[in-house]
Amino acid sequence: MSQPTHPLIQRYVQRHQLTDALRADGRATVVIDERFRVHLAPAPQGWLALQARVLDLPPAGRDRDALLVEMGEFAAGMLAGHASTLSADPREETLGLQQLIRPDASDLDVDEAVGQFANALSFWQAVARRYA
Repeated sequence: MSQPTHPLIQRYVQRHQLTDALRADGRATVVIDERFRVHLAPAPQGWLALQARVLDLPPAGRDRDALLVEMGEFAAGMLAGHASTLSADPREETLGLQQLIRPDASDLDVDEAVGQFANALSFWQAVARRYA
């Protein structure tokens, strides 16, 4: 069963002629610059979430702990200047990037947020390559 599309998602995909990016669960998945796969998903209270996978976490142990400490330090340093944040998925198998957009955001606000998110994702994917 299809869920209704969030108004910000609907306008974004229409504006950029990406209607094939819409999914039955109400999300849209877009590829930016042929490199960055970004999910636009409804969030609680009408907010819009931007989400992207950054890297798969290694098994529990020293390597994983060291990676999380280093990535956490990078993430803390970026908090002041970026709306996006690094997070672990609920099963703690991957690190992803997330950002929330207000329900009353304008179309320009959404476009700018997606662009800034893609820039932050570029940084995080470069950092993640060090651990591949």
